Amino acid sequence: MICSLEAWKYIYSLIFVLNLGVVCQTTFRYTDTPRFLDTGQGYNVTVHRGQKAELACKVENIGPKEVGVTVAWVKKPNPFPIAIDTEIFDPAMKNIRINHERHSHNSQSWNLVIEHAQPSDSGVYECQVTSKTPLSFDINLHVLDSPLILEPSIDIVDVKDNKIVNLYDPLTLTCNSTGSRGPPDAIDWFFEGNLVTNRDQHWKGRILITKRVHEEHPFSLLSDLVISRTEMGDQGRYICRSTTYTDPTSSMPTISAEVMILNTKKTQRRRDDVSKLEQKERFVENSGPRVGSDILTFFMFVIAGLIQLENG
Repeated sequence: MICSLEAWKYIYSLIFVLNLGVVCQTTFRYTDTPRFLDTGQGYNVTVHRGQKAELACKVENIGPKEVGVTVAWVKKPNPFPIAIDTEIFDPAMKNIRINHERHSHNSQSWNLVIEHAQPSDSGVYECQVTSKTPLSFDINLHVLDSPLILEPSIDIVDVKDNKIVNLYDPLTLTCNSTGSRGPPDAIDWFFEGNLVTNRDQHWKGRILITKRVHEEHPFSLLSDLVISRTEMGDQGRYICRSTTYTDPTSSMPTISAEVMILNTKKTQRRRDDVSKLEQKERFVENSGPRVGSDILTFFMFVIAGLIQLENG
C-alpha cells in the first residue's frame, strides 16, 4: 500500500508540472518589438525586361509563429496583399514567389521574387509587418523595356593555363559561358579537336557531362566535364565551346586548357629502382676492401700452415 501511495504521489506531481507548463505557455507574451533591418539594396530596384527582380525585406524580432505576426507584400495602390508570409494571394501574378530565409533565431527575410520581370511589373511594392504597431516600407521597382545585353564570355573555372592531376585520380573541368541576351543553349567539350562523348570508346564509362544555369547569374550556363579515373591518354588540350540557337548573330567564343597527367606510380618505381641501385653500389664499395682483406688473411694462414709442415 505504501508503494502504491508513493506511485500516486509521483503521478500527481507529474500532472501538476505538465499543467504548470501549459499555463506558462499560454500566458507567455512576446515583448520584443519587430523592426526592419538594412538589406543593402536600397529603396529603388532597376532591372531589364526578362530579368529576375528580387525585392528584399528583412525583419528582426518577429517572434514565434504562435504570436501571430505576419509579413505581407502589397503593390500600391491596391490595398489587398499579393502575398502573406510564403502564400501567394494574387492569381494574376503567376511569376512571383516568396524567398523565405531564416538568418538567426530572431532575424528572417521575406524577399519578393519576380521571375522574368516585365514593364507591367513596375511600381511601388510595400513590405508590411502586422503587429501591435504595424510596420511598412516601400521599394520602387523599375523594369526597363529592353533586354539586358552582355558581351559574350567564356571561362574554364579555376584553370589559368594548365591543370595537373595524378594518374588514376578524378578530373573535373567546369566551363562558365555567358550569353548576350540569355544563357547559351549548350556547351560542348572537345579533346585534341574531337568531341568528348560517352559513345567514344576512349571515354566510355569514365565521363559525365552536366550543365546548369548559374543561380546568381541567369545569363550564364555552367558545364562540368567529370572524368572519374584519368589515364595517360587523357593528357592534352581540352576546348570548351558554347552555342546558342536563339540569337544566330551572336558569336560565342571558345576557351581551352592544357591538362597534364603525372604518372606518380611510374615515377615512384623509378625512384625506388635508383635507390636500390645506389644501395647496391654503396654495399659493393663498402664490402670490397673487407672481402679483399679476408682473402689475404686466408692465404697467409695457408702459407703459415705449409711452412710448419715443412719444418715439422
